[in-house]
Amino acid sequence: MNGKALGIVGAALLGLFALACSTETTVLPSEREAPGISVSGTGSAFGEPDVAVVSLGVEAQAGTVGEARTQAAERMDAMLKALKDGGVADEDIQTARFFVQPVYDYSKQKQELIGFMVQNSVTVKFRNIDDTGKLIDAALAAGGDLARVDSLTFTIDDPSTLQDQARQEAMAEARRKAETLAEAADVKLGRPRSISESGGPREIPFDVGAAAAREELVQTPIELGQLEVQVQVQVVYELEEP
Repeated sequence: MNGKALGIVGAALLGLFALACSTETTVLPSEREAPGISVSGTGSAFGEPDVAVVSLGVEAQAGTVGEARTQAAERMDAMLKALKDGGVADEDIQTARFFVQPVYDYSKQKQELIGFMVQNSVTVKFRNIDDTGKLIDAALAAGGDLARVDSLTFTIDDPSTLQDQARQEAMAEARRKAETLAEAADVKLGRPRSISESGGPREIPFDVGAAAAREELVQTPIELGQLEVQVQVQVVYELEEP
């Protein structure tokens, strides 16, 4: 092989070596996404709540942590006993919060430790929803001046049937919107390409503070009302070829 031929082979080998060592890659562009129509739909269904969820507990303050903790424990035990005596099951009571913190006095232009505060709260489900007011009153009576109610909401234990109704309504609304848009654009609507969902039951909050302020009432009044289950869908419809 003559020198010229060797030079050509050498150049070719160098070129192949350079390609093998290169870190660059070639990415082929993906196909353009087919056109479509994106619409949203909302559906609602209503039902009576069958579960009350209450957050209640105790708050005790004393000179030492031990004193505050003892007071809180005694009152909390009494509240839990009142709830269980009223028919609340153990599995429907869950500790939600427990903490201890120092209490300071700043009135003398300096920080002075004056005691400790203990807070203990539980989340309770009332499955016999008609007994909600009676059970709250019994718990508050047992807890005395240390008792507190933080929140009360009403919900549905199994909202699946109402959710299915809301989904049907949401999809029907989305379809109507897509058909109107397709007709206005003079195109033919195809099948859904993608569907996404959000939403669910909307809990009914109850103003516990306002009820507790009415001291002349023997029992805390509870009005249930209707609970709404709302579902939102986002749907992308394909467009068929003319």
